Amino acid sequence: MDTEEDNWIPTRTGITLENIQELRRLAGAFDRWGVRATYFTTYQVAVQPRAVAVLREIAAGSAAEIGAHLHPWNTPPLEEAPLPRNSVMKNLPRELQLAKLQRLTAALREAFGAAPTAFRAGRFGLGSDAVSALLSCGYRVDSSVTPFVSWEAFDDGPTFVGAPLNAYRIGAGQDVRVPAPHGSLVEIPVTCGYTRLSSLRWPIVHRVLRARAARAVRVPGLLARLGIAKLTILTPEFESVRDMLALSQGALAGGVRHLHLFFHSVALRPGLSPWTSSAESVERVYATIERYLEGLSKMVSLRFATVSEAQRALGFGVAEPPRPARQRDPVGLEGCRADLSPSGRDRPHG
Repeated sequence: MDTEEDNWIPTRTGITLENIQELRRLAGAFDRWGVRATYFTTYQVAVQPRAVAVLREIAAGSAAEIGAHLHPWNTPPLEEAPLPRNSVMKNLPRELQLAKLQRLTAALREAFGAAPTAFRAGRFGLGSDAVSALLSCGYRVDSSVTPFVSWEAFDDGPTFVGAPLNAYRIGAGQDVRVPAPHGSLVEIPVTCGYTRLSSLRWPIVHRVLRARAARAVRVPGLLARLGIAKLTILTPEFESVRDMLALSQGALAGGVRHLHLFFHSVALRPGLSPWTSSAESVERVYATIERYLEGLSKMVSLRFATVSEAQRALGFGVAEPPRPARQRDPVGLEGCRADLSPSGRDRPHG
């Protein structure tokens, strides 16, 4: 989950962190369900002692991982103009991306006694320039890629159309959607796809539905409303249990070896996100997660994992020199996190 300040719209002033207090209840639910969570934590959270105390308590009492979550708009150094486009990490100069990542990493190391090794970019804003910066700061696994989803319409965000559904390696300076067999950064993509058919067929479905002719007559929206084929992200914030299970079933049927569920910490406190405006909608998030896990457990044998545990369980250790390809044993697992947007429910936050 993205563990972040209350402010849904990116800002450098008036920052509050009341939602972090809700994590104690969430951690208790995770413990009951057996979930091993990764808390992708922002700079603003890491420098607030009261918020840090909550996360330290959770990390000490449960099988949780503290990861890093970069909000460029309020992570020092603040050298860039506060423009919407600059809220996306990939749009900043390479040197500034590195400087902000160094400050975030140092703040998390000071707050929690160890530097994080797992990362997610705010607003999913990962680009090729970030890979070298992540590696130089000691990161080994990223969790920013959303296959089949493009954020280009939102302040020149990235597109992840064409990215693999399974975990893969990323090479420094290369397109983050393209596997690099000997890359040193491992990508554990968020589970995104369609609610029908095996994931092996999703690329074809996506090309057909995103073709200009289909969009002109609003075919994607019609099929989604009819429940025939809906582009879905594995999150309890705005997806139904039915669609989350259908997405998961299709992913597994096509050989995907992990399921990556995410959401934002602000969803746990009423009035902070577009999807949880009331106490009832917060309860819906908890109920959705529980019902999804119940349904999933009837579908497949699960092993819960943090992002870094998933990296190891899926067979991704330190990159090695080229060697003949070999088969890996399949692993079933599930990790929890979160990410989406600045000024409304249809925009990417993080």
